Amino acid sequence: MQKISLFVILSVLLTMPMAFGQEESLGAQIITLKADNTAYQEGDVITITGSIEKVIPGMPATLQIFFEKNLIQVSQVKVSQDGEFTDTFTAAGPQWKNEGTVTIKADYGGASTELNIEFFKNTSGEYTSNYEVKIPDGGTFDVPYTMKGGIISAMNVNQKNLSLVINIATSSDGNLNINLPREGIDSLDNNGQDIDFIVLMYEGNSEIPIQTDVRKVETGDEFRSIDIPVKDGDTKIEIVGTHVVPEFGTIAMIVLAVAIVSIIAVSAKSRLSIMPRI
Repeated sequence: MQKISLFVILSVLLTMPMAFGQEESLGAQIITLKADNTAYQEGDVITITGSIEKVIPGMPATLQIFFEKNLIQVSQVKVSQDGEFTDTFTAAGPQWKNEGTVTIKADYGGASTELNIEFFKNTSGEYTSNYEVKIPDGGTFDVPYTMKGGIISAMNVNQKNLSLVINIATSSDGNLNINLPREGIDSLDNNGQDIDFIVLMYEGNSEIPIQTDVRKVETGDEFRSIDIPVKDGDTKIEIVGTHVVPEFGTIAMIVLAVAIVSIIAVSAKSRLSIMPRI
């Protein structure tokens, strides 16, 4: 009996380093998760992609979808040898009955990460929200807005054009009222006085923008508010100023001036055949 016990103890001790080594590897696991948009409406197909730093052969990734901590969907996704995985699901059915923030959670090898998206049942109504815009070199700034007739799916800084690019999905004619923080984007002349933003609208898959007029402008010490008309079929808005964060230099300003002149030349021609949007 003593020999058998000693043999068992030695066997356990010999296997412990391997077990500890595997646990350490799993503990250092890193998962990334990304959606193809930030906001969706009922019936949209949502595509989720992710990557695993350390692949465990044969182990799938588990995706769970929550609304206000209630589990509404779960799936197991195959992970490729290079650590990539993809899953799609449709925002429809009895589980998708409420609007709000939806949380997508990925679990793999004891590690997990979460991603939030926004879900809307009817984009023809009006809603107010706040978008956190990422600054390319680090940091963020908030952009409050109210939109009717659609939803905002993404908002990004374009340093080259000194602009704020807003991707939208529309279901009817409406408008976007947006508060632009001066620390994020502004439009000033050489004397530091306010001048109008250039607002460009993209329709469908067109890469040629049309300059559009803003309906209302309000200004403050820390923000400028503009009201932009949108119509069903518009897909992107670009608000061009004279600076965005982080600041650009003199050479970039010269390049911007040439770009704006070209944009105005193209959009002016388009305006001749387009009535103002009401």
